[in-house]
Amino acid sequence: MAKLTFLPSGKTIKVRPGLTLIAAARNARVIIPQRCGGHASCLMCKVFVEGGAVSESTALEQRKLSEADLARGMRLACQTQTTGADCTVRIPEAKLKSIVAAALKRQQDEEDNEWL
Repeated sequence: MAKLTFLPSGKTIKVRPGLTLIAAARNARVIIPQRCGGHASCLMCKVFVEGGAVSESTALEQRKLSEADLARGMRLACQTQTTGADCTVRIPEAKLKSIVAAALKRQQDEEDNEWL
């Protein structure tokens, strides 16, 4: 069995070959957003393969993602399967979460500057 690590959480689990990344994430209680039930129609489950090996991109992925995205390691978690090799996958931060985090950081910086 291979090890699959999800970033940024750092959660690592053992997986069998042939398991989709979305199913592995569910087993690990790691959230990868999706809406289409694994049919590659919502494109919400984009992840980046940062190391190790996964299955070759499917024809469906090749239609939905650009060549540049595939070259950067972007994959659809609902279509990508584990292999017998260890792998590291990064789940991009949700846009809303990053906007809220930036606003909170700005607010904290403003409060810190008031004391100077």
